Amino acid sequence: MKKKQFLRNICILTAGSIALRLIGIGFSGWLSRKIGAEGMGLFQLVFSVYSLASTIATSGIYLAVTRLVAEELGKGNERRAAGAMRVCMIYGVVVSALASGLLWFGAPFIGTKILGDSRTILSMKVLAAALPFMAFSCSLRGYFFAIREVWKTNSSQILEQLIRIAVVAAAFQVVLPKGLEWACVGIALGSVGGEALTFWYTFVLYLRDRRKRMKNAGKGKGEKVAGDVLSIAVPVALSSYLKSALVTLENILIPAGFRKYGADTTQALAQYGMMEAMVMPVLSFPAALITSFSSLLVPEVAEWRATGRESEIDRLTEQTLRGTFLFSLPVATAFILFGEQLGSSIYGNAEAGRMLWVMAPLTPILYLDIVADALLKGMDQQLSVLRYSIIDSSLSVLLLYTLLPVFGLQGYITVLFFTSFVNAALSISRLTAVTRIHFKMWDWIGRPLTAAGVAGIICYFASANWTFSPVLQCIFGIGMLAAIYLASLGITAPQKLLRHKTEPARQS
Repeated sequence: MKKKQFLRNICILTAGSIALRLIGIGFSGWLSRKIGAEGMGLFQLVFSVYSLASTIATSGIYLAVTRLVAEELGKGNERRAAGAMRVCMIYGVVVSALASGLLWFGAPFIGTKILGDSRTILSMKVLAAALPFMAFSCSLRGYFFAIREVWKTNSSQILEQLIRIAVVAAAFQVVLPKGLEWACVGIALGSVGGEALTFWYTFVLYLRDRRKRMKNAGKGKGEKVAGDVLSIAVPVALSSYLKSALVTLENILIPAGFRKYGADTTQALAQYGMMEAMVMPVLSFPAALITSFSSLLVPEVAEWRATGRESEIDRLTEQTLRGTFLFSLPVATAFILFGEQLGSSIYGNAEAGRMLWVMAPLTPILYLDIVADALLKGMDQQLSVLRYSIIDSSLSVLLLYTLLPVFGLQGYITVLFFTSFVNAALSISRLTAVTRIHFKMWDWIGRPLTAAGVAGIICYFASANWTFSPVLQCIFGIGMLAAIYLASLGITAPQKLLRHKTEPARQS
């Protein structure tokens, strides 16, 4: 029953994640045509500060709820599960109010002195209103993951995106003629509307479920679990604050570095917007399956760890890492072969397509890091994950400051590859230290590399003379690539190779 529920939740999360990413990429494509690469870069600057504020408002809450509710309900302790929810929501009220105040009152200084663009101030003030709703929703979504009712989280996130798009589309009718500053305000209003309305939706779902699932919880005695909540949330939050501050500094350094390299403000924002708001979302789109699976690993591994099922965790870790690499290699190959067509089809931007081709080899590293982080968080190794993220961001800040003014976009790409590799290597190294993994060189690396290489070569020559539209080239080419890759994996399976080697011996 548990396995069926897990598989069902993977399907639900994957479908929801794909829908969210399609909506997001479609929305980004629409926005890029409305406000251009410079407008995308300007809002990305605003969003970098908003991300820091949202980290202050929510960090540690989601993980604390998911871990503690999953563990306590797994033990049949409804009172402590209810208490954990109560403490997390109170904690969220306090920190989100602080974050909201900091963003509102600090917006003028941040916009003029740090970001160097006063057009960002009004958008940051508008976004301050979204943070309390975000903190509450974070607790509720963590609860739904803990009880494996993931459709509620999925439906709320899709609803949030749809509301956001509707509000932005309506706001653009009024604000777009006023320039990029007001266009960013319109996007910010969409975020506030989405967060506010979906909070009420998830809160109603939570109240209905709580009456059914925790009817014996009483008042929950929240003070008895406050220490447990804070022991998870506070260290994670403090580390996340540092991590997020470094990421924000990275995002400020990127357009500043492009300007030092020789680009004017418009060109710097356009290059920044292209990489952060166009290329990276498409690069991470196929990770919908990986992200969905990884998010479900946290409560599962936490419950297994609480009940002493270490051997199952070891086996899951091995299968997850191997499966992620099997999945990521054809994805990277598809971006190498069809990146330019994808960029042109989605954004009408040939340069974004070329950057997809350049960034394609990064996908296996990014995807492996996603699953390694999720497994570590389920094993109570969240501080290691954050420590590695801080190392990653610190290196990024140092290298961006040093290389970007000298090498421009090539320096940015070099930094991204290097720091992503360091982060993934540290996470996987820690994972192998806390589990027992049986690594098989051919099955884990040799087979998928061979299969991806064969599929890529065949598709490259087959697509050389295609004359139909870029959209059809992408659809047909990716389908062909997937079919050849799967066939190649089957041919090179260890059992088949072994049979081919042993059959002549039997005949003789």
